[in-house]
Amino acid sequence: MSLAEWIDRFFGSMEGLLAALLAAAVFLGLYIYSASRLQAVRTETLERIRQSLTLYTQLAGPLAAAAERQDGIAVDEDTLAGLLLECKAADRLTSDLLEQIDAYLRDRDDSRLPLLSRSLERETNRLVRERSELLRRIESPGWGIGLWQILRPAVPGLTFAAAFLWTFDFVSVLREPGGWSRPEAWCLWLSAMTATLSFYRLLMDSKRKTQNVVFYVLHLLIAAAALPLLFWPEASPYTLATQIMLYLTGFWFNTAPSRKERPYAGHPELRELYAGQPVADPQRDSHGKHPNSHPDSVLSTRDAGHGGRKRS
Repeated sequence: MSLAEWIDRFFGSMEGLLAALLAAAVFLGLYIYSASRLQAVRTETLERIRQSLTLYTQLAGPLAAAAERQDGIAVDEDTLAGLLLECKAADRLTSDLLEQIDAYLRDRDDSRLPLLSRSLERETNRLVRERSELLRRIESPGWGIGLWQILRPAVPGLTFAAAFLWTFDFVSVLREPGGWSRPEAWCLWLSAMTATLSFYRLLMDSKRKTQNVVFYVLHLLIAAAALPLLFWPEASPYTLATQIMLYLTGFWFNTAPSRKERPYAGHPELRELYAGQPVADPQRDSHGKHPNSHPDSVLSTRDAGHGGRKRS
């Protein structure tokens, strides 16, 4: 079999061969671009974690000393406030920690420092674990992760090819007599493109955390809803309506506040809510008088209960 006969058999003509070569070149270009972008995203994530950890570790020592009132260690209040202001520029700063920093800088209440120190330690440990996991995936990935890192850059090219095929079939239907007036053809194209977009986001959105299960489940259902269209195109209006309902369901799930968005102990919203309410004191008698009415006796009793440590 000659080369011309082989080309005619597999590609139909020389134009078909050129189209196949062009498609392969486009796919290879998308693969290289996607691989470079994914590598840049991993590098940027490591840099953002490193920048945040640098600011957190600079603050951790003075903040812990100020919170525990360690003997022999004097922490200047202005220095501590400056370090807290620098922490507000951390790339991975959470809303919970930001609100606690703002609350202390606004009131300068030393009773907030222990909670702030524990929150800072928790966020530091979380970033350390995230950095270790990311470095492990980059430097010594397992068999499954290594295979996924090879296949993942091909997802944009496959998505582009799928969108091109859906559009080509849609244009072919529109060129038929009465094709523009067929609503099932429009619904079929919209449903296929919606499923393709959800499939792309499901595989390529690396900024989602593992606990956001709703994101993955919804996009998986949206993509899977289009599978019956492969052998039942007439069901495209119902499939498109189902996909739209699933998208709207995602907005409903996002309305619930996350744990870090809820008010914490000492939050300004809670302080304003309970500002006018009396606080019950078990040491007061039935007439509302404290048995140790003198402030010095109260402070001395409290200090003695804490090992002589003075409370701020």
